[in-house]
Amino acid sequence: MFYTATSLSHSKILGGIAALLLTATSFATTAQAVTPEEIKAKGTANIGVQMDQFPWGFIDENGENEGFDIEIANLIAKELGVEVTFERITGQNRIPLLLNGNVDFLVPSMTITEERAKVIQYVIPYSSNDITVWGKRDADITGNEDLGDYVIGVNRGSSFEPLLVQVAPPNTEIKRFDDDATTVQALLSGQVDAILGSVTYGLVISQTGHGDAYERKYKVADNFQGMAVRKGDQEMLDYLTDFVTRHTADGSLDALYKKWIGVERAKLPTTLPGVDFTGKQ
Repeated sequence: MFYTATSLSHSKILGGIAALLLTATSFATTAQAVTPEEIKAKGTANIGVQMDQFPWGFIDENGENEGFDIEIANLIAKELGVEVTFERITGQNRIPLLLNGNVDFLVPSMTITEERAKVIQYVIPYSSNDITVWGKRDADITGNEDLGDYVIGVNRGSSFEPLLVQVAPPNTEIKRFDDDATTVQALLSGQVDAILGSVTYGLVISQTGHGDAYERKYKVADNFQGMAVRKGDQEMLDYLTDFVTRHTADGSLDALYKKWIGVERAKLPTTLPGVDFTGKQ
């Protein structure tokens, strides 16, 4: 059963990220604006996508780029009439690579935050990755107040960790793990009773063949995701905004989300507090 809790401010969840973004700006050069027409003229779109984030972007068993973001990026390139070159980005280097001009734009499954919006230009949300509690089916967890009765796992250093600390009762036993994979494995091996993290953890759990023993307990917070361009790249921003708007209307983004994420795509906002999606503020 799936329950919904009150959404939390991402500026609180990602406290301290402002310092990281200030560091990122120190790498920025005077990268010139890129326009759709310039991309068409050069014949290639250089798009930054994370390749270590199943099912958003990953390398399949044949060495091919696959995932939700890969299909989105390919569709953008197809509509532009150009080839696509993927720049493999990470959570640490994606903003510097954009600011430096190493990529034309990002399709990064990146959480939209006020802090990041001070440095980069977000496009309206195209995706979401609800922050969710997954647990043993027999664990009686229906809300944050129940977490104190169980051992809860979380990815150390992720945005999930401070959120868990914030919403869980003070007596909650929290175990931290190095990445998403080891966090999920901790649940499967019985090291913890539940884990807080991505809605896509369910796909990983299902692939192990033990999906019947675990379930999605409730949503802790919204987590809206956006493509990004450099500030001042107004024509590219307008193009990608139109892309998201059109393919939301025709159902293409819904279909791709269901294919890769396994659940229905939420109705996404076109405005968020503290974030300018127009490029004109």
